[in-house]
Amino acid sequence: MDFLLEFSTLSLVLMALIVLMTVYFIGPGYSSQSAVHAPTILTSTGIFGTFIGVALGLLEFDTTDIQSSVPGLIEGLQTAFWTSIAGLLGALLVKFRHLATTLRQHRRQSSYEAATVDDLANLLSDIHQSLSDPDAGGLNAAVQGLRQQQQDEIRGLKQSLEQYQADMTEANTQALIRALETVLTDFNAQIDVQYGENFKKLNEAVGNMLLWQQNYKTELQELLVTQKSNGELLDKASRAYEKVVTHSEVFNQVSESLGGLMEALQAQAQGLDQYLSQLSTVAEKAAAGLPSLEGRVDALTDQLADSVTRNQQQLSQVLDEASRALRDTSAEVHRNLADSLTQSQSGLHQQVEALVDRTGSQLEALDNALERELTKALTTFGYQLTSLSEKFVNDYSPLTDKLRALVQASGAITDSNGPDTTHDSASQSSKSARTPAQP
Repeated sequence: MDFLLEFSTLSLVLMALIVLMTVYFIGPGYSSQSAVHAPTILTSTGIFGTFIGVALGLLEFDTTDIQSSVPGLIEGLQTAFWTSIAGLLGALLVKFRHLATTLRQHRRQSSYEAATVDDLANLLSDIHQSLSDPDAGGLNAAVQGLRQQQQDEIRGLKQSLEQYQADMTEANTQALIRALETVLTDFNAQIDVQYGENFKKLNEAVGNMLLWQQNYKTELQELLVTQKSNGELLDKASRAYEKVVTHSEVFNQVSESLGGLMEALQAQAQGLDQYLSQLSTVAEKAAAGLPSLEGRVDALTDQLADSVTRNQQQLSQVLDEASRALRDTSAEVHRNLADSLTQSQSGLHQQVEALVDRTGSQLEALDNALERELTKALTTFGYQLTSLSEKFVNDYSPLTDKLRALVQASGAITDSNGPDTTHDSASQSSKSARTPAQP
């Protein structure tokens, strides 16, 4: 350490720089290129330090005072020489490092060049033997073993995949079967819940309709019997009335009342058309909403029953009034006939014949008109029932037989009501015509 203290700071810095560069070029920075250029760099650095030292020594040299200027010059020369020595030493170390490396490579290359062709042949033979001999565990045996191992692994993997595929197929099949069973069970339950009750209600409604048809048929038969009896009574009254129609004033009143009767019949025909329109509306609503069919059928039955009841009451009232009028008229006519029979017999005979002919033609026209209207109404009603039956058949196939029976029953009722209803209407018309004929 005392030796280093004798150097100046500039000398220490330059020598330290040279040492660091030497260590770098010998160690991590060594290469064939650095071995060529490193000595030049180190020598140049040493020479640079030499010139700096000389320059610094001469910078402070005083020729007038040589004795006091010599120590500064000596210190500058010291820096110059020691930096030159350090640079040359570093260059030599780098050259020695390169020389040692070159000698090692030369020896290695010489050993390779000294090998003969026989040595190469023997070496290649040994390599081939080691690769091809299965007993020696060569490369071929290793490759064969690796190939066999790969085949075993591939075979095991294939079996695993097949087993996995089979398991997945079985599991998916079972899951699909369970899902289908669940769906079918729910579907059957929903069908039973939703449609079972509807079919039961529809069957009940159809049964009630058939019962209503049977009751309606019975009531119509009773009504026909009643109307037939009333017709017989009217026939008797007509025959009795024919005996007293010689009075001209009575026949004139009868002829005048026929106009009002025609108007009443027209009003009844319009009411019948309105009733048929309501029945058509009820049929359409029944086709649109089957659950409410039973209620509508009951309402229709009640309406028909009320209508029949009102007709019977009106008919009874009319018959009573006609009977009273006939009795009064007969008494009065008998009283008047006693006085005027002889005087008016000849004139009234012709008038009676003309009036009878005109009345007969009017009654015949009225009978034909009523027959046409009733036939039209019953035909329309039959068409509506037929369309309703077809709607039932299209929507509910299990009820085809019952609906067919219903249509047949309706057709039978229509056929049985045509002539009798026409006759009864004609009889009622005759009775209504004769009612105003009071003196």
